[in-house]
Amino acid sequence: ALVLTGAFPTVKAVLTAGSPFVNDALECGEALAPDPDTILRGKAVPKLHFAGETDAMVPVESTKRLCEEGGNGRLIVHEKGHLFPTKAAYVNEMLDFFATALNDDGKNDEAS
Repeated sequence: ALVLTGAFPTVKAVLTAGSPFVNDALECGEALAPDPDTILRGKAVPKLHFAGETDAMVPVESTKRLCEEGGNGRLIVHEKGHLFPTKAAYVNEMLDFFATALNDDGKNDEAS
C-alpha cells in the first residue's frame, strides 16, 4: 500500500510471502497519494506474492485478491506455510522476477 502513496518513488519491485489483502490499507495508500498518477505508478510496480497452501495465518485466496487489487501482481502458490519457499525452483522464480524488474537497460523506467 505504501508504494501507492509515492512515499517510496524509487521502488522498482515488491516481493512478499504470506501477505494478506487488506482493503483499508489500499484505500489509505490511495488517499495519501498526492495525485492519481502516483497511484497508477504504484500499481504498475511489479509484485510477486508467494502464498502457502498450508499457511494458517493468511489464506491463499487473500493473497490472490491482493494480486488482483494491488496492481501488477503475480501469485505463486507453494506447498508450505507462511514463509518464503526455499526450493530451487522458487528461488529461481524470485531471481528471474528481480532480474526482469530491476533490469539495467531502462525498459521498466517510465522516463525512457
